[in-house]
Amino acid sequence: MRRKCWFRAILPPLACLFAMVAGRAAGGEAIQLIMGDVLAEEHPHSRAYHYFADRVKELTKGEVEVQVFVNSALGNQRDLVEGLGLGTVQIAKTMTTGLSSYFPEIQVFDLPYMFSGREHFYRVLDGEVGKYFLTEILPKHGFYGLAYLDAGIRSIYNRNKPILKIDDVRGMKLRVPESPIFMDSMAAFNASGTPMPVGDIYTALQTGVIDGAENAPIFYHMQAHFEAAPYFSRTFHMMTPDIVLMSLDFFNGLSEDHRAALLQAAADMVKWERKAWVDLETSTEKLLVEKGAKLNDVDDLTGFREAAKKVWAKYAPIVGQELIDKIQAQAK
Repeated sequence: MRRKCWFRAILPPLACLFAMVAGRAAGGEAIQLIMGDVLAEEHPHSRAYHYFADRVKELTKGEVEVQVFVNSALGNQRDLVEGLGLGTVQIAKTMTTGLSSYFPEIQVFDLPYMFSGREHFYRVLDGEVGKYFLTEILPKHGFYGLAYLDAGIRSIYNRNKPILKIDDVRGMKLRVPESPIFMDSMAAFNASGTPMPVGDIYTALQTGVIDGAENAPIFYHMQAHFEAAPYFSRTFHMMTPDIVLMSLDFFNGLSEDHRAALLQAAADMVKWERKAWVDLETSTEKLLVEKGAKLNDVDDLTGFREAAKKVWAKYAPIVGQELIDKIQAQAK
């Protein structure tokens, strides 16, 4: 059945075409699901989506097919999340920050130094807290959470010097995502968090509009930011997952067998992506050094961790102290 393109005025005509082909095609052909993201084709997430698509096709014996569109082919992250409701996409990914307007408590994942390391991070995502958001909170807002993806451990990089202690960050103007919690985190470190689209960062670093930015090594390398900001210091201040979403109505409209296949494929994708991420991160750090980037450990993270407590205190009434305590209890 063809979907009416009543949203043609606000979305590109191509999106309408995608909406029409989604769902079961005429003649009993495979159900087509459109999956979109903003990242480059070679990014671990993009590669994971193709793995997911192959698994879905295999598990459903070709009855469901996932068409993957990356590199912002279907719009930015906000467009994609909104597209779930409009029917222009059936599967999309977003940072947890991008969902804070729907349910602010998800910002607990964005609190600096919330996780002691990757093992702790994975325990939380795979445990009670992670399932709480996927299966209880997201459905209340019209979403179904398929999976959490590792998006790396964020650190600070800049144009001028290595960061060895918190005082070295003082006064720096650092690009952050458009999120109050990221800006508050930089303020706690006595830096200035400056929201800016990804596409503007390189030029801003080159021209000195900003002193640096913060992100994971894979992003730093793929965006070639090391060319303009060669000092990458392992502050390890944030581990925040990305979430793969579906429209709840669309998910519930699938058969029980197809829903089970999607969930199994998503679980398999998570395992594949975690290994792919860590493997690429290791090789990326070697490449960065070869290309002239100066990577360093921070001599003293104590000051950063102490400063983070100010952010925790500010957001505890928003995300819930009980949720923070549950996450911290799993650090041991």
